[in-house]
Amino acid sequence: MGKKCECPKGAPMWMVTFGDLMSLLLCFFVLLLSFSTMDPAMYKEVSGSLEKAFGVQREDITLEIPKGIDIISRDFNPPFNIDVILEKIKSAIKLELIKGEIEVEALNDRVVLRLKDQITFEPGSDELNERARPILDKIRNIIETVPGQVMVTGHTDDIPPKKGKFKSNWHLSAARAATVVAYLLRLHSIDPRRMAAVGYGSSRPLALNDTPEHRAKNRRVEIVFLQPKNPDDFEVVKPMDENSGLVQEPLLVE
Repeated sequence: MGKKCECPKGAPMWMVTFGDLMSLLLCFFVLLLSFSTMDPAMYKEVSGSLEKAFGVQREDITLEIPKGIDIISRDFNPPFNIDVILEKIKSAIKLELIKGEIEVEALNDRVVLRLKDQITFEPGSDELNERARPILDKIRNIIETVPGQVMVTGHTDDIPPKKGKFKSNWHLSAARAATVVAYLLRLHSIDPRRMAAVGYGSSRPLALNDTPEHRAKNRRVEIVFLQPKNPDDFEVVKPMDENSGLVQEPLLVE
């Protein structure tokens, strides 16, 4: 019988070179991912092109796409998140925040601006104060640059309005919210479909209506910036003109 062939110990020499090559390729693609950004519009365009290229016939309605700015980031956030909107608001109304004329609260899916009653309206009235107009002008500029819906809500204390044109706090709060929305839309620079006016009356107080200070805190107008849920709404919607089929109704605010 012939001698058995003794194989050399360890991996073949070519395996070492192959392993080095694979390691370098892995590092290369990790670097590519680390420098990549996800653009929602580009994602939709690329996915549509791939669908046509591979002849996909089935259609699925999908409301969400990858929202991460950094693909390998641990926290995936949409391009316009609450932090972005909050910073825009703070930079635009720094002086009002310092004076305490406006309060800002950031929640999970929205940013709330609270305008105090003494700045916006006289007691029992829905006519906008002159002091509020420059502030609302700044807020209008913010709305023009951030996406999403904007809801204006009116709030009162628990004291019914005195004899006048408003039968209840519901009527008064709704009228005040509508007045603010009308003022924000008066320059026709915001799509009216983004705006909403809601009156809550005294149903959502911030404090108990047991002292004059607490009642004054409850009398307020809130402007709520809602974070877009649909990726299609990440872009700021511009108002339509007559050629687009939607004409904004005339506004009566002087």
